[in-house]
Amino acid sequence: MPQTSKRDQPVQRLRHQESAKPDPTALSELLDEWMHGDEIEQKETFEVLRRAIDENRPEGYKLFA
Repeated sequence: MPQTSKRDQPVQRLRHQESAKPDPTALSELLDEWMHGDEIEQKETFEVLRRAIDENRPEGYKLFA
């Protein structure tokens, strides 16, 4: 089963400036990381979810036929 959690990786916290506004560059990099995540992991996770959703549904009522 694919690893669906990245809890093993250290969490990088955004550094706050004196004015308590987050660094726009750090926010941009974080968003970019989320948007371009691991495609292989995402495909494997979808396959696991797809099978789990349809496994107990009767024929004709499958969501992912």
